[in-house]
Amino acid sequence: MSRHPPDHLLGGGEIMANNFNQRCPEMMALLRHTEDSIFFKDMDGRFTLVSEAKARRSAVRWEDMVGKTDFDFLPLEEARKCRDDEIFIMETGESIVDKEEELTRPDGTHSWISVSKFPWINADGEPIGVIGISRDISKRKRLENHVLRMLSIATHDMRSPIVSIASTIKLVARGRFGEVSESVRQTLTDVFNRLVKLEKIIGEYLTKSSVMSSTAIGRKQTLDLREDIIDPILGEFSQEIERGEILIDNRLGGIPGNKILVSANKNWLGIVYRNLLANAIRYTPKGGTIAYGFEDQGQMYRLNVFNTGPSIPADRRKSIFEMFDSEMSSGIGLPVIRELVRRHGGDLWCEEASGGHPNFVFTLPKE
Repeated sequence: MSRHPPDHLLGGGEIMANNFNQRCPEMMALLRHTEDSIFFKDMDGRFTLVSEAKARRSAVRWEDMVGKTDFDFLPLEEARKCRDDEIFIMETGESIVDKEEELTRPDGTHSWISVSKFPWINADGEPIGVIGISRDISKRKRLENHVLRMLSIATHDMRSPIVSIASTIKLVARGRFGEVSESVRQTLTDVFNRLVKLEKIIGEYLTKSSVMSSTAIGRKQTLDLREDIIDPILGEFSQEIERGEILIDNRLGGIPGNKILVSANKNWLGIVYRNLLANAIRYTPKGGTIAYGFEDQGQMYRLNVFNTGPSIPADRRKSIFEMFDSEMSSGIGLPVIRELVRRHGGDLWCEEASGGHPNFVFTLPKE
């Protein structure tokens, strides 16, 4: 069978519309009335069918989009990112789900969309293109940014008094203001340690709100994945790993002994691995295993952090990436790191590995 779209999706826009309307009137009605941007593209990235909402946001009639590509409607860099995603989908057969992107409209305005793209497969199971659907989430992003600004202000205002209180308690415990009994000293030391922990949490929230409010990736550099990122972070968790008798296995996915070089912002990629490994340690039972891996997939690198903790139900594998979900990490940890990965041009998701154990997978583009 030909690796081209069906005949009724070929030809000029009006011819294609008539053919498609005769074969699939229900789908044509959906494309005319939905407010979502829906599109079908062939292997070369040319639009073969789009919804009217998609065309309207591109400032053209939908018939005029047929046969053209994103390079005809988007700035060069944005069009390249879209094309890279589609090449990845066609080469790997994997989907991209709910990826948030900032787009520049033909009139110069900016908007945020949540886009999902899937391989378009023919009857023989061969890829013939990409199907995509996107939704404008600009209003939601504005609301999220407002919440993050308020969070940043609140945590910033809380930090100084907490540091001051902790310092005073430390002085009292040391007897700077008079003798204290051993029981009082122990109580003060416990309070001091709790305040230090609270100050750390506040610092993490300040960092996360700053990351989510930022629109730039920051300076990228060539990094040795093992030497610059993974090994130092594992060192940070050495005590927790030892207490939990956790086996660290780097064979899953086959990270070889030679250097794995990636282009990324070192601080941000460190946040991603630190969060994933912290979660893995938290949920791995005593004597369990944490594994991390690497796979070269041509256009992208596929990386993962696996643990032998309890299974995450299918309906939870999506909600754990929602802002302020309370069951995983610190509530906004996973949404933050997924955003970091997406700003690098990749994506992050959770899947079920053999044995029902969770496997967090993310991709980074080659550069």
